[in-house]
Amino acid sequence: MSEKYFRGKITYINNEKQKATIEYINQNKLKNIQAIIDEKQQQKYVQLKLIKKPHRFLVGDNVKFVIKKSSANVFFADHVLYEFNNSLEVLIEKAKTINKFLGYIKIVDEKYFIKEIDSYLFFPLQFSRFEIKPEITTTEKPISFKLLNLDKTDKIAAELYNHNYVPGFKTAVKQFKNEEIVSALVNKITPYGVFVILSESMLEAKLQLDDMISNKIKNKEIDLQQSIEVKIKHITGDRIVIEMI
Repeated sequence: MSEKYFRGKITYINNEKQKATIEYINQNKLKNIQAIIDEKQQQKYVQLKLIKKPHRFLVGDNVKFVIKKSSANVFFADHVLYEFNNSLEVLIEKAKTINKFLGYIKIVDEKYFIKEIDSYLFFPLQFSRFEIKPEITTTEKPISFKLLNLDKTDKIAAELYNHNYVPGFKTAVKQFKNEEIVSALVNKITPYGVFVILSESMLEAKLQLDDMISNKIKNKEIDLQQSIEVKIKHITGDRIVIEMI
């Protein structure tokens, strides 16, 4: 076949096999063709300077491609290049005002994705460090989520609208809000900070290094398995930062 580009739309993606079905029109006939869309192919296209960076394909992507024949005499789509996705753009515009959608959680190779209920677009699902991931038995229920990285379509992802945190995280949030003095056990000292286990919540937190803390470490006032008193000065779903009292 000549290096003629066809244009079509991705109608189905098999995330496990990293293959896609592209629907296109040729000689006034609607046709389907298969394509491989794995990361290896994308890196090859980067090296060939066909694209600047790898693209994570979604259902609804409008693409251009070259038709080739395999050694088994099967036609397939090669050099699949992303052009645009109207469905994704609609979701992004909606998210700028009301960033709340319904979708179904899917697990592929132990990775979590969520499929938006209307567009069928798949997004990788991000969880924070202290968040409990849904059990497999709950993945068939529609669940609310919001989109992340709206300004970077190649890195767009999702997170659950309502988080299910470990019990200790709720304790740590309460300690932070009440500005409580918390006992903590030193379990690791590195050039990047002192890591402790907070009492009650039993979560790991980080004490940032400064001259005072460095001197206390040097003088063994802060040492492994030693109990110190701290306050939580910053807390997110991924990190707890403390200060020494």
